[in-house]
Amino acid sequence: MKRQHLAHAEKVVSSFKKKLNDAEISGLGDDHFDELTLLVESAIGSAVLDELELTANKLHDFASELEKHAEHV
Repeated sequence: MKRQHLAHAEKVVSSFKKKLNDAEISGLGDDHFDELTLLVESAIGSAVLDELELTANKLHDFASELEKHAEHV
C-alpha cells in the first residue's frame, strides 16, 4: 500500500509543478520537490491510518453489540 501512497504523492507534486514556470521550478530545486513529495506521502499515509483506526473501532463496537445480542437470544 505504501507504494501507492508514493505514486499518488508524486502525481500531486507533478501537478503542482505544472502550475509553475521554469524559473520557479529551477529556483526551488529537486531537493525541495523531493521533500514536498515526502510530506504529501506522509499526509496520505496518516489520513489512511486515521480512517483504518475509525473502521477498526466501528468493527469492534459492532462485534460487541453482536455479542450482547447473542447473549440475549
